[in-house]
Amino acid sequence: MQKDSSAHLDSLRITWLSEPFHLGIPIIDLQHVWLVHIILELEEEIVDAEKNDTDVEVHSSFRKALDYVAEHFALEEDILEHFNYPNFKEHVQGHRKFVEKLTEKYYEAKNSQMAALGILQILKKWLFQHILHDDTDYAEFFKASNVDLKSYCNQILKSGKYPISKEQLLIYQNIVQMDTTTISLHEQSIDTIQEIRNIWKTYNLSTGIPIIDLQHIWLLKMIVELDHSLKLGDGSSETFHKVIAEAIEYTKDHFSVEDKIMRYFRYTDVVQHMNQHKRFIEFIKMRNDEYKLGNPRVGLHLVQDLRNWLLSHIALEDKKIGIAFEARVRELSEFTKKLHQTGEIGISREQKNLYKLVLQSAPDPLD
Repeated sequence: MQKDSSAHLDSLRITWLSEPFHLGIPIIDLQHVWLVHIILELEEEIVDAEKNDTDVEVHSSFRKALDYVAEHFALEEDILEHFNYPNFKEHVQGHRKFVEKLTEKYYEAKNSQMAALGILQILKKWLFQHILHDDTDYAEFFKASNVDLKSYCNQILKSGKYPISKEQLLIYQNIVQMDTTTISLHEQSIDTIQEIRNIWKTYNLSTGIPIIDLQHIWLLKMIVELDHSLKLGDGSSETFHKVIAEAIEYTKDHFSVEDKIMRYFRYTDVVQHMNQHKRFIEFIKMRNDEYKLGNPRVGLHLVQDLRNWLLSHIALEDKKIGIAFEARVRELSEFTKKLHQTGEIGISREQKNLYKLVLQSAPDPLD
């Protein structure tokens, strides 16, 4: 399936859970998961092609997409027609327009790379618009109508008209069939991710240096979660104390990485920048000591200080680093890899996934 099936499944799971794609109609959800799988496969092919300076094998990807789309649309239309869905004709027209546009984009492209990007763009746009709006509409109709959808879907499956491969079933089971606790946790994290994404875009926080952006996003996650805890009145709990301590330690680790990068690449304002780091650590340590004495109001100020300083520091100072090293991104990536290989930078899978999800289809920060 993939060179790294574990990483692929992680990306697939994150994408699926990042939006309310789940309709509660297993056979439809399975095919929607398969569509996401096809999109991610194509993304990975494009990334590999760019790395290796080769062309993407568009023909097979295009055929795979069209074959899936034709089968999926036929299944949907079968179900909608059987239950006399009021917007059946409009839904079918939407299907036809999508196929036409997909085909048109393919034949308009002048080379395989352009074709691959065009197909991916259309598939992604359709995934969000069609599933989240049109398909959700008929799912709501079925719920309100109280039809025996399960029996009819079972009948369809038994007929063999729409076969399901073992790979499709395994992926569906991996992505969708989770226990309710896991789903609940993901729903909470989706709110956090959306908040981080909004902050990131509002303040235009990208430095263009993947490792620094990844660490900034992780710090934002900690701050957002601390802020949520305070709003829930959980500011004096042991967990809150622990997360505060972790956030401060991670801030120190992050500053250490920035310092290494600035020194290695001879950043002009390295001394001033490092002094800012030092002063902030001293200030936040003082705040934390006050908080440990038992004043809950200090906890609120501590989180606000972390948030305000981080946002202003990234927006003003760290972006200068990005501008200074704009032409040396490749060198920075190689340097980051070395730091990671020697254990001077630790990057967890969860941090990578959050980075990709917030930035939406960002490449691996170590690539």
